Amino acid sequence: MKRAYLIELAVLKNYVRQLIGLGFFVVICVSLGMQSIVAAPAVLTMMLLMMAAMSAAAYDEQSNWGLFRLTMPISRRDVVLARYGVILTLGLLGMAVGFLAVGLLMAVSSVVELPAGLSALLAYTPENMLATVFATMFCLVMGSVIASIVTPIYFRLGQTKATQYIPLIVVLIFIVPFLIINGTGVLDAGSIHLSSIMRALSDPLAFIETPAGVGAFSAVALVLSLSVLAASAAVSLRLYEKREL
Repeated sequence: MKRAYLIELAVLKNYVRQLIGLGFFVVICVSLGMQSIVAAPAVLTMMLLMMAAMSAAAYDEQSNWGLFRLTMPISRRDVVLARYGVILTLGLLGMAVGFLAVGLLMAVSSVVELPAGLSALLAYTPENMLATVFATMFCLVMGSVIASIVTPIYFRLGQTKATQYIPLIVVLIFIVPFLIINGTGVLDAGSIHLSSIMRALSDPLAFIETPAGVGAFSAVALVLSLSVLAASAAVSLRLYEKREL
Protein backbone atom coordinates (compact mmCIF):
# COMPACT_ATOMS: atom_id res chain seq x y z
CA MET A 1 0.00 0.00 0.00
CA LYS A 2 2.87 2.39 0.77
CA ARG A 3 4.10 2.13 -2.82
CA ALA A 4 0.63 2.86 -4.19
CA TYR A 5 0.20 5.77 -1.77
CA LEU A 6 3.48 7.38 -2.82
CA ILE A 7 2.58 6.94 -6.48
CA GLU A 8 -0.77 8.68 -5.93
CA LEU A 9 0.97 11.57 -4.20
CA ALA A 10 3.53 11.87 -6.98
CA VAL A 11 0.82 11.93 -9.64
CA LEU A 12 -1.15 14.66 -7.86
CA LYS A 13 1.80 16.72 -6.61
CA ASN A 14 1.72 19.47 -9.23
CA TYR A 15 -2.07 19.62 -9.26
CA VAL A 16 -2.17 20.10 -5.49
CA ARG A 17 -0.02 23.20 -5.78
CA GLN A 18 -2.43 24.67 -8.30
CA LEU A 19 -5.40 23.67 -6.17
CA ILE A 20 -4.00 25.38 -3.07
CA GLY A 21 -3.45 28.55 -5.11
CA LEU A 22 -7.03 28.37 -6.38
CA GLY A 23 -8.20 27.68 -2.84
CA PHE A 24 -6.54 30.86 -1.56
CA PHE A 25 -8.27 32.84 -4.29
CA VAL A 26 -11.63 31.39 -3.23
CA VAL A 27 -10.78 32.07 0.42
CA ILE A 28 -10.04 35.72 -0.35
CA CYS A 29 -13.38 36.12 -2.14
CA VAL A 30 -15.30 34.38 0.66
CA SER A 31 -13.49 36.36 3.36
CA LEU A 32 -14.19 39.67 1.63
CA GLY A 33 -17.85 38.74 1.30
CA MET A 34 -18.13 37.63 4.94
CA GLN A 35 -15.86 40.39 6.26
CA SER A 36 -14.13 37.67 8.27
CA ILE A 37 -11.43 35.02 7.81
CA VAL A 38 -13.01 32.39 10.05
CA ALA A 39 -14.04 30.28 7.03
CA ALA A 40 -10.57 30.13 5.44
CA PRO A 41 -9.43 26.73 6.80
CA ALA A 42 -12.92 25.31 6.26
CA VAL A 43 -12.94 26.28 2.57
CA LEU A 44 -9.48 24.83 1.94
CA THR A 45 -10.30 21.62 3.81
CA MET A 46 -13.49 20.96 1.88
CA MET A 47 -11.99 21.94 -1.47
CA LEU A 48 -9.02 19.61 -1.17
CA LEU A 49 -11.15 16.69 0.06
CA MET A 50 -13.55 16.93 -2.86
CA MET A 51 -11.03 17.83 -5.55
CA ALA A 52 -8.63 15.09 -4.46
CA ALA A 53 -11.28 12.47 -5.16
CA MET A 54 -12.28 14.00 -8.49
CA SER A 55 -8.81 14.81 -9.81
CA ALA A 56 -7.39 11.38 -8.89
CA ALA A 57 -10.21 9.75 -10.84
CA ALA A 58 -9.49 12.02 -13.81
CA TYR A 59 -5.83 11.03 -13.79
CA ASP A 60 -6.82 7.35 -13.84
CA GLU A 61 -8.18 7.75 -17.35
CA GLN A 62 -5.49 10.11 -18.59
CA SER A 63 -3.25 8.11 -20.98
CA ASN A 64 -4.82 4.92 -19.54
CA TRP A 65 -2.91 5.47 -16.31
CA GLY A 66 -5.39 3.41 -14.28
CA LEU A 67 -4.85 0.39 -16.53
CA PHE A 68 -1.07 0.81 -16.68
CA ARG A 69 -0.87 1.08 -12.88
CA LEU A 70 -2.23 -2.45 -12.51
CA THR A 71 0.76 -3.80 -14.46
CA MET A 72 2.94 -2.72 -11.54
CA PRO A 73 3.35 -4.85 -8.41
CA ILE A 74 0.31 -3.13 -6.87
CA SER A 75 -2.95 -4.87 -6.05
CA ARG A 76 -6.39 -3.36 -6.54
CA ARG A 77 -6.76 -3.30 -2.79
CA ASP A 78 -3.61 -1.18 -2.51
CA VAL A 79 -4.94 1.20 -5.18
CA VAL A 80 -8.21 1.76 -3.31
CA LEU A 81 -6.67 2.19 0.13
CA ALA A 82 -3.98 4.51 -1.25
CA ARG A 83 -6.66 6.63 -2.93
CA TYR A 84 -8.51 7.14 0.35
CA GLY A 85 -5.24 7.78 2.15
CA VAL A 86 -4.40 10.54 -0.33
CA ILE A 87 -7.89 12.04 -0.07
CA LEU A 88 -7.57 12.23 3.71
CA THR A 89 -4.00 13.52 3.49
CA LEU A 90 -4.92 16.36 1.15
CA GLY A 91 -7.93 17.28 3.27
CA LEU A 92 -5.74 17.53 6.36
CA LEU A 93 -3.15 19.45 4.32
CA GLY A 94 -5.79 22.00 3.37
CA MET A 95 -6.80 22.29 7.01
CA ALA A 96 -3.18 22.79 8.15
CA VAL A 97 -2.44 25.38 5.46
CA GLY A 98 -5.67 27.21 6.30
CA PHE A 99 -4.95 27.34 10.03
CA LEU A 100 -1.36 28.42 9.38
CA ALA A 101 -2.51 31.25 7.11
CA VAL A 102 -5.14 32.41 9.59
CA GLY A 103 -2.62 32.29 12.44
CA LEU A 104 -0.06 34.32 10.50
CA LEU A 105 -2.64 36.93 9.48
CA MET A 106 -3.87 37.29 13.04
CA ALA A 107 -0.30 37.60 14.32
CA VAL A 108 0.59 40.27 11.76
CA SER A 109 -2.59 42.24 12.44
CA SER A 110 -1.83 42.29 16.16
CA VAL A 111 1.59 43.95 15.73
CA VAL A 112 1.15 46.02 12.55
CA GLU A 113 -1.56 48.52 11.76
CA LEU A 114 -2.94 47.42 8.40
CA PRO A 115 -4.73 49.81 6.02
CA ALA A 116 -8.47 49.91 5.26
CA GLY A 117 -9.42 48.57 8.67
CA LEU A 118 -7.87 45.16 8.01
CA SER A 119 -6.33 45.02 11.48
CA ALA A 120 -9.76 45.04 13.07
CA LEU A 121 -11.00 42.48 10.57
CA LEU A 122 -8.10 40.11 11.20
CA ALA A 123 -7.76 40.69 14.93
CA TYR A 124 -7.56 37.61 17.14
CA THR A 125 -10.49 36.91 19.42
CA PRO A 126 -11.38 33.66 21.22
CA GLU A 127 -14.78 33.73 19.53
CA ASN A 128 -13.17 33.88 16.09
CA MET A 129 -10.91 30.95 16.85
CA LEU A 130 -13.81 28.84 18.13
CA ALA A 131 -15.82 29.70 15.03
CA THR A 132 -12.86 28.83 12.82
CA VAL A 133 -12.38 25.42 14.43
CA PHE A 134 -16.10 24.64 14.38
CA ALA A 135 -16.52 25.62 10.72
CA THR A 136 -13.41 23.67 9.70
CA MET A 137 -14.50 20.46 11.43
CA PHE A 138 -18.00 20.80 10.00
CA CYS A 139 -16.57 21.15 6.49
CA LEU A 140 -14.26 18.21 7.17
CA VAL A 141 -17.37 16.07 7.68
CA MET A 142 -19.14 17.48 4.64
CA GLY A 143 -16.10 17.07 2.40
CA SER A 144 -15.58 13.52 3.65
CA VAL A 145 -19.21 12.64 2.96
CA ILE A 146 -19.04 14.00 -0.58
CA ALA A 147 -15.73 12.25 -1.27
CA SER A 148 -17.16 9.04 0.18
CA ILE A 149 -20.13 9.22 -2.19
CA VAL A 150 -18.28 9.98 -5.42
CA THR A 151 -15.19 7.81 -4.98
CA PRO A 152 -16.93 4.40 -5.15
CA ILE A 153 -18.78 5.61 -8.26
CA TYR A 154 -15.49 6.56 -9.87
CA PHE A 155 -13.97 3.18 -9.02
CA ARG A 156 -16.95 1.32 -10.46
CA LEU A 157 -17.68 3.34 -13.60
CA GLY A 158 -14.56 5.33 -14.31
CA GLN A 159 -14.34 9.09 -14.48
CA THR A 160 -15.99 9.52 -17.89
CA LYS A 161 -19.14 7.54 -17.11
CA ALA A 162 -19.29 8.66 -13.48
CA THR A 163 -19.57 12.33 -14.44
CA GLN A 164 -22.87 11.49 -16.18
CA TYR A 165 -24.41 10.07 -13.01
CA ILE A 166 -22.86 12.02 -10.14
CA PRO A 167 -24.96 15.20 -10.65
CA LEU A 168 -28.13 13.09 -10.56
CA ILE A 169 -26.96 11.24 -7.46
CA VAL A 170 -26.10 14.49 -5.69
CA VAL A 171 -29.55 15.88 -6.48
CA LEU A 172 -31.24 12.69 -5.22
CA ILE A 173 -29.28 12.66 -1.97
CA PHE A 174 -29.03 16.34 -1.06
CA ILE A 175 -31.94 18.11 -2.76
CA VAL A 176 -34.83 15.69 -3.31
CA PRO A 177 -35.32 14.91 0.42
CA PHE A 178 -35.78 18.62 1.17
CA LEU A 179 -38.22 18.98 -1.71
CA ILE A 180 -40.23 16.02 -0.42
CA ILE A 181 -40.27 17.36 3.13
CA ASN A 182 -41.33 20.78 1.90
CA GLY A 183 -43.97 19.33 -0.42
CA THR A 184 -45.53 17.08 2.20
CA GLY A 185 -45.95 19.99 4.60
CA VAL A 186 -44.13 18.22 7.42
CA LEU A 187 -42.55 21.46 8.53
CA ASP A 188 -45.77 23.47 8.34
CA ALA A 189 -47.10 25.03 11.49
CA GLY A 190 -48.87 22.42 13.55
CA SER A 191 -47.23 19.41 11.87
CA ILE A 192 -44.08 19.62 13.95
CA HIS A 193 -43.63 21.85 16.95
CA LEU A 194 -40.48 23.56 15.80
CA SER A 195 -40.43 25.80 18.85
CA SER A 196 -40.30 22.73 21.08
CA ILE A 197 -37.47 21.27 19.03
CA MET A 198 -35.51 24.51 19.23
CA ARG A 199 -36.00 24.66 23.00
CA ALA A 200 -34.72 21.10 23.28
CA LEU A 201 -31.68 22.00 21.18
CA SER A 202 -30.93 25.22 23.02
CA ASP A 203 -28.70 23.58 25.64
CA PRO A 204 -26.62 21.54 23.16
CA LEU A 205 -26.24 24.59 20.92
CA ALA A 206 -25.14 26.70 23.87
CA PHE A 207 -22.61 24.01 24.84
CA ILE A 208 -21.14 23.93 21.32
CA GLU A 209 -20.37 27.64 21.63
CA THR A 210 -17.98 26.92 24.52
CA PRO A 211 -14.35 25.72 24.13
CA ALA A 212 -15.28 22.34 25.61
CA GLY A 213 -18.21 22.07 23.22
CA VAL A 214 -16.07 22.88 20.19
CA GLY A 215 -13.52 20.31 21.34
CA ALA A 216 -16.21 17.64 21.74
CA PHE A 217 -17.71 18.51 18.37
CA SER A 218 -14.27 18.35 16.73
CA ALA A 219 -13.64 14.87 18.17
CA VAL A 220 -17.04 13.64 16.98
CA ALA A 221 -16.51 15.21 13.55
CA LEU A 222 -13.11 13.56 13.15
CA VAL A 223 -14.43 10.14 14.14
CA LEU A 224 -17.43 10.55 11.86
CA SER A 225 -15.25 11.59 8.92
CA LEU A 226 -12.93 8.62 9.37
CA SER A 227 -15.89 6.26 9.73
CA VAL A 228 -17.56 7.53 6.57
CA LEU A 229 -14.34 7.24 4.58
CA ALA A 230 -13.70 3.74 5.96
CA ALA A 231 -17.20 2.58 4.99
CA SER A 232 -16.77 4.11 1.54
CA ALA A 233 -13.40 2.39 1.13
CA ALA A 234 -15.01 -0.97 1.93
CA VAL A 235 -17.62 -0.35 -0.79
CA SER A 236 -14.95 0.78 -3.26
CA LEU A 237 -12.92 -2.37 -2.64
CA ARG A 238 -15.86 -4.55 -3.61
CA LEU A 239 -16.73 -2.47 -6.67
CA TYR A 240 -13.18 -2.11 -7.98
CA GLU A 241 -12.48 -5.83 -7.63
CA LYS A 242 -15.43 -6.56 -9.93
CA ARG A 243 -14.62 -3.89 -12.48
CA GLU A 244 -13.17 -5.00 -15.81
CA LEU A 245 -10.56 -2.62 -17.20
